[in-house]
Amino acid sequence: MSEAMPEKEKDPQDPLREILAMLEREIAERPPTIGVVGVSGVGKSSTINSLFRTSLATSGTVARTKEFEDVDLSVRFNAPLAADSSEKSSGPGESPVAPQTNAPTRVLLRVVDAPGLGEDLALDDRYLEQYLENLPRCDVVLWVMSARNRAIALDQMYLQKLSRFYDKIVFGINQVDLVEPMDWHTGYNIPSREQEANIKAISQDRLEHLASAIGRKPALLYYSSRYGYRLEHLFKALLDACPENRRWIYAGLKNFSHLDFIPAETQQKLVFRATRRLAQMLSKSDHR
Repeated sequence: MSEAMPEKEKDPQDPLREILAMLEREIAERPPTIGVVGVSGVGKSSTINSLFRTSLATSGTVARTKEFEDVDLSVRFNAPLAADSSEKSSGPGESPVAPQTNAPTRVLLRVVDAPGLGEDLALDDRYLEQYLENLPRCDVVLWVMSARNRAIALDQMYLQKLSRFYDKIVFGINQVDLVEPMDWHTGYNIPSREQEANIKAISQDRLEHLASAIGRKPALLYYSSRYGYRLEHLFKALLDACPENRRWIYAGLKNFSHLDFIPAETQQKLVFRATRRLAQMLSKSDHR
């Protein structure tokens, strides 16, 4: 009588691999998607470029985005079976590339750049139809406004027509570096004391007007896409605002620091480097 073949010992990692494969399929079929919308000229494309290190065409004089445009990014996903924990990334996103299906630590993040509303009355109806068609596929929507423009009646009007998306909108106030008295401390990459006070006053004013338009206090953050100021707070707010049944995907996206968003030329400034070194020394002394 022949001897029974010994059972093959199960790899304890098999269940984890199965779970990871299932997660990868879910992400590939329906990638995490962030929409960036708002009135024309507020810096939507420049915000995308600064947040995700992309190179969308921008213009300070005429509108460049005429149709909804998908920007696909390869980003790090903190999976339990990460094969290479030493992999480095230049930011929460990299230049647009196709998703790497053979690399379990990389996943697709889709950013949807929308045409600006209010550019031309003849275009608004068509643009609004595009908004209604495309926003449902976004997990979260960043509604960009400009700190330079006190009038937000257009934003309020368009918001009334897009009321079904209130639950997924985060509001951002861009271009705070241009707030009076326009004396931004480029070396430290922060506003002056007077400028910061004005920025906070603008933010509070926008918050009150938006709350009256949508019937509740919204998530709102101010930032500068030009200098990468407070973009880490904006990015975190977007991840926090995603729906509960999709939050597990965003929770796995790469951790980041404020340095991921600050332009390289700013980081090389002597004053910035000295200030950062001083902050590190103070932080160490506080933990002793």
